[in-house]
Amino acid sequence: MSEFHYWQQLSQPSRLTHNLESSENGKLKGYIKWVAMIFGITLFYFIARNIWGMNTAGLTYLLVDGQYDQYRYARLISLVGAILMGIIYFLFYYYLIPAVLYTFTDNIPYRWIQKVQLYVIPVIIVEKLITLLVFAAAGFTTPFTFFSLAPMLSYVYYQEYILYFVNQLTVASVVTVVVQYAFISQWVTRKKALLVNLILIQIICAAIVAVISILPITTWLEGWLG
Repeated sequence: MSEFHYWQQLSQPSRLTHNLESSENGKLKGYIKWVAMIFGITLFYFIARNIWGMNTAGLTYLLVDGQYDQYRYARLISLVGAILMGIIYFLFYYYLIPAVLYTFTDNIPYRWIQKVQLYVIPVIIVEKLITLLVFAAAGFTTPFTFFSLAPMLSYVYYQEYILYFVNQLTVASVVTVVVQYAFISQWVTRKKALLVNLILIQIICAAIVAVISILPITTWLEGWLG
C-alpha cells in the first residue's frame, strides 16, 4: 500500500497523484493519522477560542450579578457548543467542499479531493489561530480580521453586508485556491475552468457567511424558544 507523505506531497503535488494512482481505491497508509491530527487541531482552535471568551460576552451579566453557578453552567454549555461547531466546521471542509468540487470537475474520485482538503483546512485554522493570538494579546476582539481588506475598507465605507463579505476573503482564501489548484489541476484537462470554479466557490461561500453574519439569528432563536 502506498503511503501518505504529507509534507513531501505538499512541496511536490505530483507525488500525491502518483501515490493515489498506485493505491487501491485511493487508500494510503498513514492517511487516517493525518485526518485525526487535523481534526484535533480544528477542535483545539474552537475550544481555545471559547475558553478565552470569544463570543461569550453575552454571558458576562451572570457573573456581574453574582450568579456564579448559572455562569459556570452557561460557559459549559457554550464550550459544548464550540466543540460541536468545530466538528461541523471540519465536516464541512472535509466532506461537503469535496462534494462540491467533485461536481465541478471531470469526475475526479471523491476520495482524492478529500486528501487535498487536508492541506486546505490547516491553512484556514492557522490563520484563525494567529488572529486569536493577536486578539488575546490586545485584550479585545473586532468583527473583522486583519487578514482581509475589511478593516481598511471600514474607514472609508460602511455597508454591513459588503464589509462582512470582504472579511471572508482573506489570505487563507487565496492560499486555499492556490493549494487546491496545484493538486487538482493535475487531474483535469480544463485548467482555466477549474481555477474559475475554485474562485467562485470562495466568493459564494463568502456571500453566504456574510448573510448569516448580519442576520439576527440569536434574537430569532430567543423568540422561537420563548
